[in-house]
Amino acid sequence: MQQSVFHRNVLASALALAMFPPLAALAQAQESPQPPPAEQADAPTQAGTDQGAKTLDAISVTGSRIKRAEIEGPAPVTVITGDQIRKEGFTTIYEALGSLTEVTGNVQNDYDWGQSSVNASPLNLRNLGPGRSLLLINGHRVADYPLPYQGKSNFANYNNIPTGIVDRIEVLSSGASAIYGSDAVAGVVNVILKKDIEGDTLRARYGSTTEGGRSVRDVSWSGGRHGEDWSIAYTLQYFDREPLWSHERPFMDEEFDSPRRNWGYGGVQQGVATNTPQVGIRLYDVATDQRIRPPAGACDQFGGDFYEHNRILYNDFNGAQTDTGWQCANRSAFQHWTLRNGSKDLSLYLYGTKQFGSVEAWATYGYWDSTGRSNTFMPAWGSPNYIDASSGREMSLLRYFVPGEIGGEDRALTKSKETNWDFSAGLRGTVFSDRFDWEVMAGRAEYEVQELFPTIDNARATEFFLGPSLGIDPASGLEIHAPDYNRLWNPVSRSDYEGVRALGDKRARTWLSQASFVLSGDLFEGWAGPIGFAGVLEAAQQGYKLSPDPNTMGTDPAYETPFGNIETGGGERDRYAVGVEFKIPLLESLTLSTAGRYDRYDAVADDAATTYNVGLEWRPFANLLLRSSYATSFRAPDMHYVYAEPSESVADQVDYLACLTDPNRQTSNCPGGVGDPYHIDNPLIARQGTQDLLYETGDSLTYGFVWDAFDGFSLSADYWRINIENAIDDVGPDQVLLDEAYCLTGQAPADKPARTPPSQALCDLQLSRVTRDANGMVTRVEIGPINRARQSVSGVDVASRYQLQTERWGTFDFALNYTRQLTYKIAQFPGDLFENTRDQDRQMRYRGRASASWTMDPWTAVLYVDWTAGTRSDRYGGCTALPNGFRPDVATDCTDLRENDLGERSISYGQQSELVKYYNQDRIYWNASVGYQATEALRLNLYVNNILDDHYQDKWCGGFAYCVANPVGREVAAEVVYKFD
Repeated sequence: MQQSVFHRNVLASALALAMFPPLAALAQAQESPQPPPAEQADAPTQAGTDQGAKTLDAISVTGSRIKRAEIEGPAPVTVITGDQIRKEGFTTIYEALGSLTEVTGNVQNDYDWGQSSVNASPLNLRNLGPGRSLLLINGHRVADYPLPYQGKSNFANYNNIPTGIVDRIEVLSSGASAIYGSDAVAGVVNVILKKDIEGDTLRARYGSTTEGGRSVRDVSWSGGRHGEDWSIAYTLQYFDREPLWSHERPFMDEEFDSPRRNWGYGGVQQGVATNTPQVGIRLYDVATDQRIRPPAGACDQFGGDFYEHNRILYNDFNGAQTDTGWQCANRSAFQHWTLRNGSKDLSLYLYGTKQFGSVEAWATYGYWDSTGRSNTFMPAWGSPNYIDASSGREMSLLRYFVPGEIGGEDRALTKSKETNWDFSAGLRGTVFSDRFDWEVMAGRAEYEVQELFPTIDNARATEFFLGPSLGIDPASGLEIHAPDYNRLWNPVSRSDYEGVRALGDKRARTWLSQASFVLSGDLFEGWAGPIGFAGVLEAAQQGYKLSPDPNTMGTDPAYETPFGNIETGGGERDRYAVGVEFKIPLLESLTLSTAGRYDRYDAVADDAATTYNVGLEWRPFANLLLRSSYATSFRAPDMHYVYAEPSESVADQVDYLACLTDPNRQTSNCPGGVGDPYHIDNPLIARQGTQDLLYETGDSLTYGFVWDAFDGFSLSADYWRINIENAIDDVGPDQVLLDEAYCLTGQAPADKPARTPPSQALCDLQLSRVTRDANGMVTRVEIGPINRARQSVSGVDVASRYQLQTERWGTFDFALNYTRQLTYKIAQFPGDLFENTRDQDRQMRYRGRASASWTMDPWTAVLYVDWTAGTRSDRYGGCTALPNGFRPDVATDCTDLRENDLGERSISYGQQSELVKYYNQDRIYWNASVGYQATEALRLNLYVNNILDDHYQDKWCGGFAYCVANPVGREVAAEVVYKFD
C-alpha cells in the first residue's frame, strides 16, 4: 500500500504517555486508521516532523457528522479498506472484522448446540455482547437479523455484506449514542460502500483447504458509468462456500478424539463406554434398565456406521461399574456435524446520482439472497415408553438413520434461506452561500429468513416402528404395541424413510423504515477558528415477527426442531430523535468537540434517553496530537425482550426453599439430581417479554496520543473504559428458585456463589414468578428479561506503522496493532461483588495483528499474522479424571496438589484427583498473498491462509467441539482480476 494510505496524524494523551513504558514493553501496536480512498489523492506525502500540520479536504469520519480537515478526531477510529481485506486473505467482511483487536469477545460457533441460526454472524466489540455495537451501512441503520441470538435478543448480521461492494469500513470502539443513538455502547461499525467506480472489473476466485473440504467460489462484477450530471455504480457477486464436515477432520469426528478421552467423554471402545449416550440404535427395557442386545450381525449391516457395543457406566468414586447392556453404537458420533457452515450467496448493489441544478438526488439499492447449510446429528427418532404386547414389559427404542438410508448426508442439512433488501433515496445540497451542507433521506429495509429442517414425524414413525396401538395398559397407562423389530435392526429403504420424514418450516422477518435530515457546516468564525455545527432529525419504525413451525409447538408436537429452539413473538415500535454537535476551536492548537441527543422509543418504561459527549484534541506540535473523549450511551430494550410471546417448556429443577427449610437436611449443599429429596421433576418453565424494561445506560472514556516520530513512522496509544448500568438479561429458572429461597430464608446453599441479599423489588418479582401446589411442590416457574446487571471493561489499544521507500527494492510497509483488556467486571444484581474477573472463565486478555507489505511493480506481497491470548482450559477449575474415567466433584474429592512451571497440576493415578489450572497456548495464524500485474488489464493473485496449518487443541479439553480452536486448517486460493476499458 502507498504511503498516503498508511498515513495518519498522530495523537497523544498525557496520561497515556505516563502509561507508555509498559506499552513499550509489550512491543505491540494497533493498526491505525487509513484515509478513505476518496481522500488519498488529497493527502500530502509525509516529509518529516518539521514540515508542519498535514491538511486534507473536509471529510466525514465515523463518530461525527461534522466534516473535518484532519483524519484523526478526539476518539480513535480504525479503518480497513476493501483492498486491504482481500490482501490479508479474508473472503468475507465478517472474517476481516473478526480479526480486529477491538473484537475481544467471543460469539456462538457454527457447531455450538442451540446455535441462533445457520447463517448469521454477530460481532462482539469490547466483550460487551453482540447487541451492544451498532452496524451502519453508509451511515444508516440496517434491519436486525430476524432470529434472536441464543433465543433471547436481537443483533446485526455481519455475514450478509458482500466484499465486492465495500469501499472501506470504519470502526469506532467507544460509546457514540450522542451521535447515532441506541446500541452504540461498545462502538459503531460503519460500512462504506463503493460510490464512484470507473470502468468494469471482473474478479474470479477459487480456493480450498489442503486437508480437504470447504471449497470456495467467489465471482464478482463491479463497474460504473458517469455522465455530465449523473453517475451509477453497480456490483453483482456470487459466493459459494461448501460446509466443512466433521468426517473431513478425523481428529474431531468422535468423542474418542478428546485429548483426555478417559475423562468420561470419549472412551468408545469395544466392551467399554462412557457416561455420554452414544448415537445409534437401541432397544431399552425400562424395568431392568437394560439395553437389549441386537441380533447377531445387525449392527454390521450399516456400512460401518454402527457396531455392536457393550455400554458400561462408571458411577462411583471407586470405579464400580453398572452394565446397561448392548446397542448399535456410532463409531464417530459427530462425523456428520458441520464444523463450519456452508452458504450460497447472490448479492446486487446499485448506487446512482442525478444533478438537478444545485441539488443532487441519490438512490441506493442492495439485495442479498443466501442459503446457509448446517447439520449436527443425522435424523433420529426416539419412541415414548410403551408396553410390548408379546412380553408385557415396558420398553422404548431409539433409531438413528445413516446417510445410505436417507439419500446422502446432504439431505440431513438444515437450510436457512435468507432474503435481505435495503433501499434508500435522498436529496442533498448547500444553503446560505454554500456555508451549510444539507441532506434528507428516507429508506426501507426488510430481512426474511426461512429455515427448513429435516426431521422425523412422530406419528408416522410410531406407526412404522411400533405398529398400531393395541389399546391402553391399565396398570401403567401406556399404549400397547406389537412392534416388528426387524424394522428397528435392519436398514430401511429410501421409500420407507420418506414415509416417516418431515420437513420443518420456520420463518422470521424484520423490517425498518427510517428518515432523517442532517444540516452541517460552520456557524461563524470564532476567536480561534470556525465553529463547526451539525444537527440531525430522525424518525423510524422497526418491527419483527417470528413464525415457528406450528407442528413443533405444544406439549405433544408432531415433530421437533433440530435444537429445540421455539421462539414466538412479534411487534412494532417507533422511535424519534434530535441531535446537535459542535466543533469549537478554543486555541489554534486546542479543539473542543461536543454533542447531545434526545431519543424516544415506544414500549419502554423510561420516558426517553438523553446522551452527550465531549472530546478534546490538543496539537502542541505539528507531529503530535493528544486526545481525550467522554461519552454517555444507551441501549433500548431489544424487540424480543419486549415482544416475546409466552412460550412453555419443562425442565428438572432444584427446590432450594424446601432444602433450606428442611430441619433434617444432612448437607450444607442442596443436591437436586434425580432421586435426591429436593429434585423437582419437570416443572413448567414459562418465558415471555415485558414492556416494563428500562433503557440500558452507560458511559465511555478514552484518552491517548498518536505521534509522527520521524519520517514514515507513527505510534499511537489509547486507553479506553466502558461502563454499563441496568444491563438487560434473562433470569433462568435456577436463579428464580435461588432468589425465592434467599428472600424467604436469608440463606443460600453452601455450593452457590456468595452474593448480597436481593433488593425488596427483586424479591417481590421473583416470589411472584414461582407457583406451588397445595402440597408446596413447585409446578411453574416464570422467567424472562429484567434490568439487572452492571458491567465495566477497560483496556489499551496501541498502534504503530512504518514505511520504507527504496529506489531499488520497492516500498515496504509495516503495521502492528495490539489490544490488551485490562479489566472485565460484572455484577449480576445490584449489590453483588464487582471485581475484575478478566482472568476467570474463558476471557480474552489480549489480541494482536501485524502485516508486512512489499510493492514493486508489477509485484505485490503481503504477510499477515494475528494472535490471541490463550484462554483458560475448558476444564480449568475442574477435577481431572481417574484412569477409570470417573471425575470427582471439585467441592469434595478434588485434591489441589503443587503447581508446576507450566501452570498445570500434576496428575495422580491413584485414588486422588487433581485440579486443572491450565491456560492454552496463544493462537497464532499466518496468512500471505502475492499479486502479479501481468498486463494493464490482467492481475493474478495467490492467497494462503493459516500457512502453518495450525488447529490449536485444548490439551485438557473435556468436550467435543471446544477441543479445537480452528478446524479449517490451511486454505489456498487463486484469483484472476480483469479490468475492462
